[in-house]
Amino acid sequence: MDDRDEFDDDYDDEYDDEEEEEYLGRLDGEEAVLVRRDLDDLAAFRATFEPEGFKGVSLYCADCGEEHYYEWDMLQHNLAALLESGATPVHEPAFDPHPDEYVNWEYAQGYVDGLSDADPSARLGGSLADGQCPFCAAGLPEEPGAVTFCPACGQHLGPARLAEALEAEGWSRDAVDELLSLARLPLPRRPGR
Repeated sequence: MDDRDEFDDDYDDEYDDEEEEEYLGRLDGEEAVLVRRDLDDLAAFRATFEPEGFKGVSLYCADCGEEHYYEWDMLQHNLAALLESGATPVHEPAFDPHPDEYVNWEYAQGYVDGLSDADPSARLGGSLADGQCPFCAAGLPEEPGAVTFCPACGQHLGPARLAEALEAEGWSRDAVDELLSLARLPLPRRPGR
């Protein structure tokens, strides 16, 4: 039993690094789902805004009261690392960023959601049959069923496999989307009808 007072200033100086590493190595199921959703959103933002010349996204930091700027690859790498290890790597902030070269995360979310709501067939993404992730359009390994999660965006491919199987059985795209929504599963961004 440790006789030190946890409110003593010296107690904080002797924090157990092993406990910290053990804690950081775990994301609970809900946290992992949220990180995968962020990876999916980031892939959609990139596919939408990078062709327009945007270098990445910006996020408001409530801790420091400033906007932070992240390039596409760096944020994707950080989110993937968070999903894998429970911690994000240390990185250098963008040097002298030009705010007009970055899209705000909240704005991008609303814009992409608006596109999807206005025309569900305009969703970005590929198809499993074409060897592409239906969420971010990244290429997948050649062998069908070889991966459970997209190696690029981290999204679980199960909902996309279910959607394609139901459509092959004659379900309409709208009926499949309604079922996935009711089950609270992500909707694949399939190419147009």
